[in-house]
Amino acid sequence: MPEEMTYKKLRDLAREEKAQPGLIPLPEDFYSTLQAFLSAKHSEMESDRSVLQMREFENALAIASEIITIRQQKILFKAIRDGGEHGKTEGMTRNEHELYDRFCAVLADARADLERMLSKYSNRRMPQKPGEEEASNSLKRLRFIKEVPAYIGPDNRVFGPYSPGQESELPQSEAAWLVKGKLAEEIQ
Repeated sequence: MPEEMTYKKLRDLAREEKAQPGLIPLPEDFYSTLQAFLSAKHSEMESDRSVLQMREFENALAIASEIITIRQQKILFKAIRDGGEHGKTEGMTRNEHELYDRFCAVLADARADLERMLSKYSNRRMPQKPGEEEASNSLKRLRFIKEVPAYIGPDNRVFGPYSPGQESELPQSEAAWLVKGKLAEEIQ
């Protein structure tokens, strides 16, 4: 039997969703339960016409919207980190899984377009000045300050994902922009 939604449970879920970097597992029927809860709150507000009921209904709407927005952002970032390749979808409802699939498809199309555009330049690299190759290949040790999703560097190498506190050795060119963007700090 599905668990009944309450205003307190909704607030607790929003607090937990904000606090956790990953998706909080939700029951498959979460959105239908949420819709039934909001419908009941709306009916209470309409029948009582009390300021307290109106305020609670408006707050419930705002909290529900916040939860959904946070979850959509996490799903999008997961699709980006997965590079448009379908990954594990634990903790997602059926609706969210479909959204994740759509995000992955869009990202895969965008990646294919980018690869087609760049492929005509891949064999025409600029000649490097003497000593430049060694400098660009030297490694720098970094400690990450913020979460950095996986990304593709200019040489088509995949870097990341990185978590705050994680340490890694990266080429000078990658390290420079990560430090400049205040995403990581250099370790001596």
